[in-house]
Amino acid sequence: MSKGSQEQRNEEPKRVIGVLDLIFLSLGGQSPFLSVLTYGVEAYLIIGTGASLAIILGTVLVLINGMVVYILSRKFTKAGGYYTYAYYSLTKRLGFETGWLYLLYSSMYGSAYVLGASYILSTIIPVPAIVIAAIILGVSSAFAILGIKPTAKYAIVASLIEITMMTALAVLFMASTRFYLYNPIPPHLNLSELTLAILFGSSIPTGYGSIAPLSGEVKNPEKSVPRAIITVILLGGLLAAFDVYGITDHLIYFHITANQLNLVQLIDDRFGLLTLVFVLFAAANDGILATLTYMMATSRTVFAMSRGGFLPQVLGKLESGKGPLNAVFITVSVFALITIGGILVAGLNAFLAFTITGLVSLLANIFVHLASDFSLLKISLAKISSRVKWLILSLGGITFSSYELLKSIGSSSPIIVYFFMGTIILGFLAAEIMEMSKDEEEDNHAGRKENNVNSNKVSLKEKKESVT
Repeated sequence: MSKGSQEQRNEEPKRVIGVLDLIFLSLGGQSPFLSVLTYGVEAYLIIGTGASLAIILGTVLVLINGMVVYILSRKFTKAGGYYTYAYYSLTKRLGFETGWLYLLYSSMYGSAYVLGASYILSTIIPVPAIVIAAIILGVSSAFAILGIKPTAKYAIVASLIEITMMTALAVLFMASTRFYLYNPIPPHLNLSELTLAILFGSSIPTGYGSIAPLSGEVKNPEKSVPRAIITVILLGGLLAAFDVYGITDHLIYFHITANQLNLVQLIDDRFGLLTLVFVLFAAANDGILATLTYMMATSRTVFAMSRGGFLPQVLGKLESGKGPLNAVFITVSVFALITIGGILVAGLNAFLAFTITGLVSLLANIFVHLASDFSLLKISLAKISSRVKWLILSLGGITFSSYELLKSIGSSSPIIVYFFMGTIILGFLAAEIMEMSKDEEEDNHAGRKENNVNSNKVSLKEKKESVT
């Protein structure tokens, strides 16, 4: 390898975004408003009046794991996020497996928002969901190719509009009941239903998972990344819980049952066409922004795994001003395959495709956070006397996430569980094959080196004999 190509290989992304860029970019990755229309409605269908409670508990779950990532992000500031944490604190093989599962999570989670937005918009405007999905993918892909700086600027404007709309909508719903307040804890609470609802509720603030892989392009990452993580979790989760509480308040007051719930139509009926226009704008904008944010996170993880030797070197190449462009192209292709393929496999039922991809992504997300919990645990044990708080936090995260993962697997469709577990097994097989290839390559290299040494010894001996 030439000196120039080696320098290009070692080149790192430029740090061009600040803490506000990161906060609004990640908030866009949450897409709280679209999450309410999709994950929030799904939580309501599962547990009814306990939906806002499920979202708050989901936010607590995410906050615990978020604190773990908060600590790890201060120690590891390179691109790659969860993959980087596991790679350097656990083992290289577990680093690959974590990166592998993060790619499953981020690509499925981002695609789920395309599907959710497509479903909502297709119920209002006479355009097939697959066409809307293609348009959203096209716009998101264009921004992703332009680079992270234009993406961040767009995210700031779009997220501010969304926060304003969500607050106004919750107040309007509660004002329609003269601010009647209800008890968000159902009288007959089913633990299995609550666990599954928490899983969907946790998907709203879990959008902060897009922050960590972008660390390599953030100014002052030791401070900016941790601040962004906590801000985004609390802001996104609590705002969504407030919205769902307001909506549920309205449903209870006017005796609207779950099977009668069409949230977009309800907004049109209660507040008029202008409000509906803003809602549709927010749904489309959220679909674009969430997809875009996770395209950026996915491509940066692909880039980091390429630099670690787990993916082809061409994916670790940087383009001036645009970042890892090859990784972006492969990411866009994967998102298109999941989204368009998902709609076709689901028989053009975008909501069914959304539910499946969303659930798979959430299972993968919990697994990835378990890996980060174990990363912090190992770091804590290295200096246990001065890191007792880290130890307690990591054990809490492991306990909470393990319970949620096991309960969620038990409540999920067998096909989804088989797909999720199959992906984990494929990851371990891929890691094993790569490890064997590296060992074989090292053995061959050592063998060639030994042969060269022996050849040199023979040549030297022959030379001495000829002189004699």
